[in-house]
Amino acid sequence: MGHVYPGATVPFGMVQLSPETNRQPMFNADGSYNKDTYKYCSGYLYDDSTIFGFAHTHFNGTGHSDLGDILIMPTTGELQLEPGTQLNPETGFVSRFSHKTEKASPGYYSVLLAEDSILAELTTSERVGFHRYTFFKNPRVHIILDLISNIYNYEGKNVWIFIRVENDSLITGYRQTSGWAGTKTVYFAIEFSAPMKEYGYKRYDQMKYNGFYRKFNESRNFPEMAGHDLRCRFYFDVKSQSPLMVKVSLSNTSTAGALKNLRSEIPHWNFDLVVAEAKEKWNKELSKI
Repeated sequence: MGHVYPGATVPFGMVQLSPETNRQPMFNADGSYNKDTYKYCSGYLYDDSTIFGFAHTHFNGTGHSDLGDILIMPTTGELQLEPGTQLNPETGFVSRFSHKTEKASPGYYSVLLAEDSILAELTTSERVGFHRYTFFKNPRVHIILDLISNIYNYEGKNVWIFIRVENDSLITGYRQTSGWAGTKTVYFAIEFSAPMKEYGYKRYDQMKYNGFYRKFNESRNFPEMAGHDLRCRFYFDVKSQSPLMVKVSLSNTSTAGALKNLRSEIPHWNFDLVVAEAKEKWNKELSKI
């Protein structure tokens, strides 16, 4: 039986948006199976006190483990593109948290990321995850998009990743993985409520030859990024205690489909309205019992 996770979803929703509290690879350094990896089949373990980010796909009750696609993490101050560790969160973008600051209700989840004093709030429609981040300490913000991260992860699970910066507030792309679900492609569109000031990424592939692209600095303000293992960062300068909102739309067919889902399901920036709509969807389904 799969583990239960706290987070935001609606009945029959494609998006199940929730925190990832640790990273456990499938295999130990000696090649043996890591038994702890299955503890994180939902991405979340109550005994943990750290959050590595918020991913948009999760299994429930399947008897196996996979997904954890499109992980988003807000940070402030100096850029840290490596995740760090559960024991030493200060070495990366992972943050400590307390269960005392967690709130969860149908279609809504919130938590205070203690490391950078960020209030993270999550809600969803069927195919769009909606994030609202409020920054209390430092308005110089990086949004980390970790496309390496997987649940039940192992070297080579990512088949291919592509991302395109469409304009100063919209990006599109896809990720193919090969796990329990076979070769799976998740297409996405991500929209920000404020324009980004700068963006970039790190490609972790060992590329021996990069053709014509070697003439460019692809790590900073380059509009297209592709590879097997990527982490991206988007820089914003927001007003203190003013929220930055992020919408992440998914599709199984195309980036055009993800954009269509984004425009049709949440065409506005009214976070509280989406929370209320998610609650009503749960009331409607549960009232049948």
